Amino acid sequence: MHATVLKYFVEVARSGSVRKASEKLFVAASAVNRQILNLEEELGVELFDRLPNGLRLNPAGERLLRHVQATLHDFDVVRTEIDALKGERTGHVKVVSMDSLFVDVLPSVVEEFSRAYPAVTYTITSAQPMDVAAMVLSGQADIGCSFLGRLPAGVAAAAVAAMPLGIVMPPGHPLAAQESVSLADCARYPFMRSSASAAVTSAMCPEFATFWDETEPVATCTSTPMLKRLIIAGKGISCFSKIAFVDELTRGELVWRPFDLPALNGIEVGLLVPTHRAQQHVTQNFLARLTKRLKLLEATAAVL
Repeated sequence: MHATVLKYFVEVARSGSVRKASEKLFVAASAVNRQILNLEEELGVELFDRLPNGLRLNPAGERLLRHVQATLHDFDVVRTEIDALKGERTGHVKVVSMDSLFVDVLPSVVEEFSRAYPAVTYTITSAQPMDVAAMVLSGQADIGCSFLGRLPAGVAAAAVAAMPLGIVMPPGHPLAAQESVSLADCARYPFMRSSASAAVTSAMCPEFATFWDETEPVATCTSTPMLKRLIIAGKGISCFSKIAFVDELTRGELVWRPFDLPALNGIEVGLLVPTHRAQQHVTQNFLARLTKRLKLLEATAAVL
């Protein structure tokens, strides 16, 4: 069987959905579905139970998955040994990122990249947005992921995606009925902060920086997953881009509304790299895949 078919099959089995698998693979859902149907036709048996909420492996599919995983593992081992002989596909990738990209973007890219480059090692660090550029400049990281502000000399944005800031809330919240929200609107309801310092500096939006400093939060938590659960539970509203909330927004578990401030609607996320030192080949490849994932997220968020 062709390696592409195996990869598609494993991703559909992992995701439980052709659509989700296609997003992970950066391939059209129709192409993924066609490969799965062709595989089932070749084997003469269905591999998945088609359920209203997705796909589930049946006994034949589970048996094939065990075989495929063993086959791919053995291939990775051999490839690593061959690469070691050639001195290729090795290296260390250092990334620093704001916390919201740890929910799905970075894990997805690392999972995908490690299958292609199994010998690569990683250092991936969470940091506040205002600290990311400095860590790239100092060499603590070779790639930074953060909201874009004024960059220091020696750091440039290799890729940019529009990711405006807005308010995340449960669907039944009073502000969910509005097309946009003001800072005065937010001040009337329990507000939760993702950090003590605002992700947006006073130079980018002085009104928001003042609101952040002067508002007494019901909770301050640097963990995006924990804040997400508190928002769903109705404990308060919070300020985020859509980066970490795509699944919840798609399912209707949460609602996102933009601010009525142009400065916040123009916020962008950048992938930052040093301009004064060369990047390893493996780091360049990782950056390319991270860029694809970020641009896919940008396109998805734009329609939510």
